[in-house]
Amino acid sequence: MNTLVDDTDDPRPSDPPFLFCTLLAAHSSGDRVLESLARDWLAEVGIRVVFDESYSPGQRGASR
Repeated sequence: MNTLVDDTDDPRPSDPPFLFCTLLAAHSSGDRVLESLARDWLAEVGIRVVFDESYSPGQRGASR
């Protein structure tokens, strides 16, 4: 696991690919609490994620 912080007592995950997958899954399922946590954890390692609200892959007829 990629640890960016050398603190073994810290229970937060610090692997950016895992955090991004968690953020994406939480966003897709509508889990706002987990989405907020994942977004905050990514921000702590310097990654800011913004979803394009006009893009909706689950919506039929959506075009860009």
